Amino acid sequence: MSEAVVKKSSYKKLFSNTVIFAVGSFSSKVLILLLVKVYTTYLSREELGINDVITQIANWLQPIVTMTISEAVIRFGLDKAFDKKKVFTLGNIVCLCGFAMLGIILPIVTVTGIADKYLNGYSLLLYVYVVMSGLKLVYSTFVRALEKVKLFAVNGILTTLLTLVGTVMFMIGFRMGNTGYLLSIIVSDGLSVVFLTFSARLWRYLDFHKPDREVLSVMLRYSLPLIPAQILWLVINSSDSFMTTSYLGPAANGVMSASYKIPNLVATVYFMFGQAWNMSAIMEDDSDDRNEFYSNVFELNQCLLYIVSAGCLMIVRPLTKIWFGPEFQDSAFYSPLLIFSSVFSCFVTFLGSIYLTSRKTLRSLATSLVAGVTNIGLNILLLPRIGLYGPAISTLASYSLVFIIRAYDSRKIVPFDLKIHKIVTNIALLGLMVVFNVDDVLRGIRLSWLLQPLLFLVVFLLNYNTLWKTVSRMLPKKVSSIIERLGIYRCIALAIFAAALTALSTVTGGWLFFIISGAIVAAALTVKNRFLAYSGVALMFAASAVERGMGSASIVTAALMLLIFAVFRRPAHIPVIVILGDLCLGAYYGMWAAVFAVCVEILILIGIFAKPIFKSMKILIFTEDKTHDRA
Repeated sequence: MSEAVVKKSSYKKLFSNTVIFAVGSFSSKVLILLLVKVYTTYLSREELGINDVITQIANWLQPIVTMTISEAVIRFGLDKAFDKKKVFTLGNIVCLCGFAMLGIILPIVTVTGIADKYLNGYSLLLYVYVVMSGLKLVYSTFVRALEKVKLFAVNGILTTLLTLVGTVMFMIGFRMGNTGYLLSIIVSDGLSVVFLTFSARLWRYLDFHKPDREVLSVMLRYSLPLIPAQILWLVINSSDSFMTTSYLGPAANGVMSASYKIPNLVATVYFMFGQAWNMSAIMEDDSDDRNEFYSNVFELNQCLLYIVSAGCLMIVRPLTKIWFGPEFQDSAFYSPLLIFSSVFSCFVTFLGSIYLTSRKTLRSLATSLVAGVTNIGLNILLLPRIGLYGPAISTLASYSLVFIIRAYDSRKIVPFDLKIHKIVTNIALLGLMVVFNVDDVLRGIRLSWLLQPLLFLVVFLLNYNTLWKTVSRMLPKKVSSIIERLGIYRCIALAIFAAALTALSTVTGGWLFFIISGAIVAAALTVKNRFLAYSGVALMFAASAVERGMGSASIVTAALMLLIFAVFRRPAHIPVIVILGDLCLGAYYGMWAAVFAVCVEILILIGIFAKPIFKSMKILIFTEDKTHDRA
């Protein structure tokens, strides 16, 4: 096989795995948004506080109890020099030893009453919670090590559905409060472990008779330094919350929590890529073109992050207006800085994969320590003086400092090209967008409404070619040919047109969008052009959501979709109308009504398509199994 074919295969595998992980994780991200209303409706303030504390304790216990062995499972499970059976067996042994130690220590802590303030009688559920989440992490990670990425994605979707059903059953049906919340996650994680075990036949990789002590020593030397590293990142992520509450009170912490919602969209995009990248980095570690592969992938990663971040910075204010309630509109002051910091956070994670791949995890610990000290120190210094800008600035400073350190240090291991000039140029442009978002004078005269789209266009033009050259080779030919026919200049013209419409809509109070979208739908129905009709409906939905709220937008859009269905009579329109109906229920009768409707619809669909679904899953799993057996 030629070198060019091998390179293309590596990039194609990275892209296809990214798409699969995106599909698998998308449902869980949507679930988080859906269940916020359920938790705030069916849990009291005290229960919600206990819930947050228990979740934090579980997050802190998991890396200690499991000794972060899941990181060693993926690292050595993908390494051809190690036996997968030994790796998975030792991963289970380490977890079982950790669970046994926790089973001894936790009852002592409970009986002595040391942690009564925090456990509140939930110690047994906390123990089961940690056990199930730890096993799920190790088993799902090993499935990735087997390169069964499709099964990993199916498991993500299944876990999401089980969590949704469990939440409805335990919290809404049986009104079990916080116990119901914990049970819904415990049951979904437990069933996930069972599903993965039988689907991937993981018992074939277990052999407890003669554990390999030499491999165990290698795995522990790799994973143990990651325990304090993971805890330090937890400190960074939670210190803003604890310290804001301590200095400014819980109300200010609520605003800061809301400020993280939009920046998390950037992190979510990278998370989907990061799972696939970790696999590729390990598998390409010994290749001859490793440095070039890292350079190309990092440049691609940069371009994607710059465009996504610039897009978020451009729409952060209207999105805050739509997504958040009136009490949280101040979060738009702080979100831009956090969006900016999320770029450095993703860079830090990318460079951290070099430490994991090269098995130099002590360096990961050292750089994480720098981040923790910087974040906490700046919070202490800035919070009393500049309020909520303090945590935002400290987060940005800690991530950017660690990026600089890791950019210098990691390239001693893998000397790839960082494209410094690209970083400096794009960071400067994103910094300008942050300034225009935050500055009160520019916001007062609405100059940022004009400058933000222009800066986004500049960022888009600087990064479009690199991104498109890589992605176009992996897209289906029909899709790439359509985009190529459209051309970059038409894309720019459409973007400018959209920016001009946004500015005019602001002046006219949104009515311009209603008129234009209505005219588009009417013209589309006259000439029977489906694409034009869908474009008009999408524009109407966006305009209605901004000006009239999600409930009105859902009603208007559902009415238009019914009209389109009457003209075109396509069955694909029915699910869209059903989803819009669910949004209407959520907007006018509460999120619990929408969740209940979704659960009923899922059960109906399972009843209708049970046989085809199980047949497809069986074919998918066993086909993938046979492929890897042949390999």
